[in-house]
Amino acid sequence: MVPQGEHSHVAFQVHLSNNLQNLGLHQAILFDSVLLNEGGGYSVHSGEFVAPVSGLYIFSWTISAGDRTCTKYDIVKNSAVLMYFTSDAYDHDDWDSSSGTVVTRMNSGDRVWLRIADMLTCSHWVFGIGLGTSSFSGFLLH
Repeated sequence: MVPQGEHSHVAFQVHLSNNLQNLGLHQAILFDSVLLNEGGGYSVHSGEFVAPVSGLYIFSWTISAGDRTCTKYDIVKNSAVLMYFTSDAYDHDDWDSSSGTVVTRMNSGDRVWLRIADMLTCSHWVFGIGLGTSSFSGFLLH
């Protein structure tokens, strides 16, 4: 945890180093390659960022789907869905990526993560081949 006086040093940047296939309903997307984890808030085991201090946070992400795949996913804070997205290359031979940004007030101990949203018509593959193909990041604004 970050001592209150050092709260300006909270930031993380993670990405996938491989493809994730056939993810289940509400399964967290586990980003396994950590590029930055100032403050220790991101866990590769749960895929969650846990706020070490209270404040205003900014999160951003990119999720890629490859040829003839699609992924429907949410960004979740605690138990509330903040946004819903789709990366959809289901009916064509090409990649599709979706990206988003959310700004939210977090209390110390609040959690944020990306998870599979629903199972309708999608194979739920998340592509991670290549640096930063699918990625997740966040930082404390103030």
